[in-house]
Amino acid sequence: MFLSRAPYFIIPLLLSFGILFSMCQPRDFERPNIILIVADDLGYGGIGCYGNKDIRTPSLDKLAAEGLRFTDFHSNGSVCSPTRAALLTGRYQQRSGIEGVIYVQGASRQQGLEQKEITIADYLKDAGYATGIVGKWHLGYQIDYNPIYQGFDFFRGFISGNIDYHSHVDNSGIPDWWHNLDLVEETGYATDLINDYVISFIEKNLENPFFLFVSHAAPHTPFQGRNDRAERFPGTKFTYEGSVQDKNRAYREMIEVMDEGIGRMMDKLDEHELKNNTMVIFCSDNGGYEGFTDNGVLRGFKGSLWEGGHRVPAIISWPGYIQPGTVTNQTVMSMDFFPTFVNLSKSGNEVASVRFDGTDITKLLTEDLELPPRTVFWKYRNQKVARSGKWKLLIENDTTWLFDLESDIRENENLFTTQTGIADQLKFELEAWESEVMNGVKLKTF
Repeated sequence: MFLSRAPYFIIPLLLSFGILFSMCQPRDFERPNIILIVADDLGYGGIGCYGNKDIRTPSLDKLAAEGLRFTDFHSNGSVCSPTRAALLTGRYQQRSGIEGVIYVQGASRQQGLEQKEITIADYLKDAGYATGIVGKWHLGYQIDYNPIYQGFDFFRGFISGNIDYHSHVDNSGIPDWWHNLDLVEETGYATDLINDYVISFIEKNLENPFFLFVSHAAPHTPFQGRNDRAERFPGTKFTYEGSVQDKNRAYREMIEVMDEGIGRMMDKLDEHELKNNTMVIFCSDNGGYEGFTDNGVLRGFKGSLWEGGHRVPAIISWPGYIQPGTVTNQTVMSMDFFPTFVNLSKSGNEVASVRFDGTDITKLLTEDLELPPRTVFWKYRNQKVARSGKWKLLIENDTTWLFDLESDIRENENLFTTQTGIADQLKFELEAWESEVMNGVKLKTF
């Protein structure tokens, strides 16, 4: 059972940090199949059920109507690789040394998520689940970092941060489309291929519990719709965003094709009467790309620790266990999925040698119970954050802000000089967290 700080600012700081995990008693539910869908660079206001009127997302809107929508869900990082490391390990990304993007070029191309790390897939595979990932990996380019060595039975997709949606070439001009450990050639629009392999994986695992990580490329650059031309080829010049003239049209289509595939997936679950025993989760890996995305009223974009960099849309549906059409304002993080899945799997196995920083949110999902108070943290480049309840402390270089997110989600009013007690406490916790989480850890070269 997880320990947490309560009441606010009284229990010692140590309890804010990850602790050795011990299993809760099994809940009164059947262990579900788990499908975790992660969009890439989708902003907080990027889909219909979060207020977007221009992009058609009927499948995601229906998923929210049938399940739980989060208004205070956060990616662990404001860029790709760190969030994925935290999501898969249930721990702050710094513990595995992945605080920044694993770039396609330079020294970081030799870095990745070490095999010694225990992932969600490792655990669920040991618990009897079939495990698969389709789409983006971005946790290491070298073969030793392949998802097949991280607990996944099946991998179909790409290992880099982004690819041409048609030629499947990465941002350094290298072909990047894999089947398990093999580089393969395959024709098709990347989002359609990902959606096809989701259907295939479900059909191949009808008789046993499964965990499927659907890691979409969309709507990350380059901006390419289903009928746009391929632009990246080895030995040729191309641009990061792509040459499509109407990028807003392409961006909109990229999200809509992803949504279309989610609808196909839900129909397939219905067809095989699996919907009631499948938990479907949707979220984004970080905030949206500046200039094209809709982050709603939030300040900042991908790469920053303003709310727009890490507060993202999130939906969880589990018919019969999660009340339809509900909304929660509780603070939840990407790293909370792993400890939750441990409980859902009902394996009874403890996770040896893992210090989870995430929290099991099962009771939030199934009983609408409040999560214990906790302080959570972010750090990226020259910014770092401590968040506890409604209070957010943000430090950038020599400037410090304190925001009351309950009344000021836009982060307009700096209360640092008027709420000095709260600011000092959060600063103390942030410094202690930074020291503890980096103890003995060597960050990868980015």
